[in-house]
Amino acid sequence: MDKNSFDAALKPGFRAALAPSNTALRQAEHEAFSSLLDEQGQFLPGASFVRDCPRCQAPSAGASLLLQAHGMHLLRCAQCRLVYSRDVINSNFDRQRYQASQASDANLALKIDPHYAALEQEKARYVVQRLDSMVKRGKLLDIGSSTGALLRAAKAAGWIAHGVEINPAAVAYCQQQGLDAICGEYPCLLPSGWTNYDAVLMLDVLEHLPDPLAFLARLTQDMRPGAWLVVQVPNFRSLLITMEGSRNNNICHGHWSYFEAETLTDMMQAAGFEMHFLETYISELDRVKAYPDAEIADAWQQLTHQRLADPQALTVDDVHQAMLGYKLFGLFQKVAA
Repeated sequence: MDKNSFDAALKPGFRAALAPSNTALRQAEHEAFSSLLDEQGQFLPGASFVRDCPRCQAPSAGASLLLQAHGMHLLRCAQCRLVYSRDVINSNFDRQRYQASQASDANLALKIDPHYAALEQEKARYVVQRLDSMVKRGKLLDIGSSTGALLRAAKAAGWIAHGVEINPAAVAYCQQQGLDAICGEYPCLLPSGWTNYDAVLMLDVLEHLPDPLAFLARLTQDMRPGAWLVVQVPNFRSLLITMEGSRNNNICHGHWSYFEAETLTDMMQAAGFEMHFLETYISELDRVKAYPDAEIADAWQQLTHQRLADPQALTVDDVHQAMLGYKLFGLFQKVAA
């Protein structure tokens, strides 16, 4: 199991190969963001609602403002320390972006690009191998199954693998590959037998949920006792996000909660899951090193309280040992009631 095998920073030529697809996606996302904002950059009337902390329900009025972007106010809860967007797009606006829009089309085009797809398939094999090290193979549900990389890897490893995906074009792509995927937004009506799972995968899903605890409570109904939940979320404490702030593309509509290692573990414990494995992967070190050395050193000291003598000597292993990679990845087990 080598998480560096799917790190784009270690793949010469990868960024250049994906530049056209990435540019198209960012442009489509920018247009989607702008369509919901007024001239002052605030959400149009009726487009969003204001919430309190989704973890502990502490009032948003008592939280600290970290940054503003795209009409969102990112706050740090004074009680549980979770970073979250006070402002959330109403579900009818949000759902349309994932089902049929220029942004969803551009995202699908990126996912099926051969360069991107190959790296995602390598990551999927890594994820399934990590899961296999924890639990005997059985039934698996992938929520947000996209173009099916995880379904393919799980099926190849001997799992009975099912997927739920909101984008109908991505579901059609999976079905053309002979994968068991349905179009829907979990929790939705599942086919007969799609329950009592030994494992559930949620990669880049938890950050999208306006009420993650309610979602996880519902999810446990489809999991057997002792089942495993595999989670990937953007790491708000990553080196790159710390340096870029509101300029980073993870600060966007649809990302309503911003997790760090401690707050992800806390959220999962509150939902009845015990953490057994947690790491960061995907370093984005090439993007980090494109910045001036002084900015890299300042961010490193801010996050680790240690001086970085030579930013250009920083390695991928250094980044992950400090838990500063771009993604948090964890395996959590459902605690017996």
